[in-house]
Amino acid sequence: MKFRLKTDYESTDRRLGLLLVTPVVLLIVVILLVPLFDAISTSFTNLRVPGGEYETVGLEQYGTILGDPDFQSSLGRTVVWVLANGVLQLVLALIAATALNSSFRGLNMVRAWIILPWVVPVAVIAILWRWMLDATSGGINWALDSLGLISEPIVFLGDPDKAFPTLIAMNSWRFFPFLTVLLLAAMQTVPRSQFEAASMDGASAWRQFRTITFAHLRPILGILGLVGTLWAANIFDLIWLTTKGGPSGRTETMPLFIYETAFATFNFSLAAAASGIFLIVLMLIAIPLGMNARAELARGPVDGIIRAARGKGN
Repeated sequence: MKFRLKTDYESTDRRLGLLLVTPVVLLIVVILLVPLFDAISTSFTNLRVPGGEYETVGLEQYGTILGDPDFQSSLGRTVVWVLANGVLQLVLALIAATALNSSFRGLNMVRAWIILPWVVPVAVIAILWRWMLDATSGGINWALDSLGLISEPIVFLGDPDKAFPTLIAMNSWRFFPFLTVLLLAAMQTVPRSQFEAASMDGASAWRQFRTITFAHLRPILGILGLVGTLWAANIFDLIWLTTKGGPSGRTETMPLFIYETAFATFNFSLAAAASGIFLIVLMLIAIPLGMNARAELARGPVDGIIRAARGKGN
């Protein structure tokens, strides 16, 4: 058995590391953990407004909020919102990253500008899309009418059946460039020799993508699934700036429901209870996704290629 004494340099590095991360830890405690514990404690009271009188009521607020039809609708709508955004953004990002991983004229310009929708402020995006989707002067209705695809203007954000899918499309358009850049970076780490070997074996382009490219993307897809889920579930600004949860509450997700409960009906304890339940739901989703992402990172792309190559067909 070998023993190794720590050198003065190692001890100094460890103390320096702890010193450097201490401000970040304190910042997280002050900004995140303190409000979190305050919200949890508030959910067990009947507080209406900050600074007002209140009594401890136990789990009464949780029972009230769980029986609220508006809460149930908002929670179910949030699940649909997260899943639809995740699938649409991933499909768009895979298509765009695959196209940008090839070679064509103007490639560098497209790679540089594709990130633009993600960096533009959300207020600008909301104004832009509300103008484009306007039923009387919007460019989208004009284009559809010019092509003969519609006989009357479409009220995208005012129709209860169309507003929610429209917002999903808007949010996916905003976020898919960010995913594209990450997927493109991962694609460019794939060794060209693997594609050359697959081509010599007669593998089709689809088989090469499935067994080689996708295997290398699996680890990062797990991370993107985790981050994308948490991001999409907490989207507030885009929905508020375009529909404010309307029409008829058909676009109200959990962040908007919590906001309305706290600042429109002035029931902070009920909003805190809704936030607590929403936090539990997100944790139940995030923990399995995080464990899966960690497992994919541990396996690495080689195991993914071996597993995919065992499949049949070209």
